[in-house]
Amino acid sequence: VARQLPVSASDLPIAGTAPRAAMLFPMTDGQFQLVYNVLSLSLASMMATTLFLWMRVPAIAAKYQSALIISGLVTFIAAYHYMRIFNSWTEAYKYTLDATDPQLTGVPFNDAYR
Repeated sequence: VARQLPVSASDLPIAGTAPRAAMLFPMTDGQFQLVYNVLSLSLASMMATTLFLWMRVPAIAAKYQSALIISGLVTFIAAYHYMRIFNSWTEAYKYTLDATDPQLTGVPFNDAYR
């Protein structure tokens, strides 16, 4: 994936700060927490669904067991991807004692999962 070059003076890093991460923007604490919570809920939902589907396999008629196993595999793969997205999100921002809003770390958000 090609990186975008700065197009204006506001895109250039300020002396003493981390370079601006590609495709990430400054945000308020509320905005960061909203995305963080949605990703957390999505990850937990996928993991819980995977466990539920795989734990129900013995209680289902034999002809439907493979469908349940495959559905669990799909939600497992989705949970893995959400975990990678969540980790990329938390690494792209950091909190400091001198600001109430999260600051860009300069670590780019993983474009492969967009």
